[in-house]
Amino acid sequence: MQAQALNARVRSGVALTRSATRGTRAAFTRPVVTVAASRSNWREEIEKSTSGGSSPVGTVTTEPPPSTTTTTTTSHSTNSTINTNSTHSSSSSAPSPLAAAAGAANGLLTSLKAQQQQVAAALASVAESALRPAAAARAAAPAPEDRQEPVSIPTFDLMEYLADSKHQAAAFTVLAAMSAVLSVLCTVEPEAVLEAAIPGADISDLDVTFTRIIGVTLAASASVEYSLKHAAESQLLKSATYQRLMAGCAVKSAGFLAVLLANIPATFELWDGVAWLAYVITAVGAGAVNLAVITNSSGKGLAVPPLDLTPPANASAWGYTACGALYLATVAACFAPETLFIGDPYSDITPLVKGVWAPGFLLAAVMSYVLKDAADRNRLGASTFKNLNLGLAALEYGYSVIFGSAILSDQVDMDGASLSNLAGSLVIATFCLYTYATAKK
Repeated sequence: MQAQALNARVRSGVALTRSATRGTRAAFTRPVVTVAASRSNWREEIEKSTSGGSSPVGTVTTEPPPSTTTTTTTSHSTNSTINTNSTHSSSSSAPSPLAAAAGAANGLLTSLKAQQQQVAAALASVAESALRPAAAARAAAPAPEDRQEPVSIPTFDLMEYLADSKHQAAAFTVLAAMSAVLSVLCTVEPEAVLEAAIPGADISDLDVTFTRIIGVTLAASASVEYSLKHAAESQLLKSATYQRLMAGCAVKSAGFLAVLLANIPATFELWDGVAWLAYVITAVGAGAVNLAVITNSSGKGLAVPPLDLTPPANASAWGYTACGALYLATVAACFAPETLFIGDPYSDITPLVKGVWAPGFLLAAVMSYVLKDAADRNRLGASTFKNLNLGLAALEYGYSVIFGSAILSDQVDMDGASLSNLAGSLVIATFCLYTYATAKK
């Protein structure tokens, strides 16, 4: 009897255990099916349930039904040994339904995320390809008429402009014309030039004489620039002859500026503002043109032209060497105490006007050096050297006339020094004019 009662109890416990297991499986299975069928946001709910958060409504719950728990507890209190063994065997024999559902959901979620990333990348590529033509169209579209563009200051590259031989010829044409016009004005109407440029000055007769001398030096300058114009047209400016002449013109322009700056304390307030500015701009512009052309035509940038210091090879070369020495002495005399023009007193502007001689006679010295080199090579019949000879002849004949007038008007004493100066000027003029007329190519 006792054995039968024990068997009945065991069977009853096993039945209760199986009933509890079925209830537990139903509890774990039904919510999952219900959620999957009835809720559209099942993915977020599964993520929350698997991450250990609080279970919202409709999510999978891990608590068994109350009736099952009570029955299982009663079974444990009655037959603890048998129930424990049965529970362990059931747990070990079947996998957890929650783990299986979570694994399947995670796999599905990973697949959906991968698909989402692919779709997002495709959409981004399509959007970029669609926006690119629109951006290009906006960039190519003209600016609205009412839109104001930023103000830009126009620039001028003198070096680039003077790289072309036609522009070089045009620049030297302008310089030659300016020198010729100023030469005529200073020689014929010196008083008008001084009154227009320096209206505040008390002009003396000596100032008028010195202004005329400035005019004849500008005649020599015009002959040089005219020769450079023809050389530019023939693209010959790379020659050492023209490099030396352009260097001489650049030094002449620098000399004009130096004389002006040296006399600023005494003469600045006497100048007309426009005339003073025109003087500066002309000197700077002429010097810049010559330096730019030297840089573009020399083949080695801005460099000192080659100098030939060999002794003269013939009589003509010796004659031009003597001319160059006399011109350098005249340049030095422009800044030395006056020994010839002592008949009239100096005015406030006399040192300035006499100082402007110096650059012109310095250029005449360069011309003499170039002619000496041409005489060494028997090239005095070339058109360039004929023009230079004509320029020196004009300078010296003009100076002779002006200096003779100064002697007659008592601005210069008639003595040995003054007569030798006049004779030297006439000799140079005649020598240059004779060479101009007789030299052959």
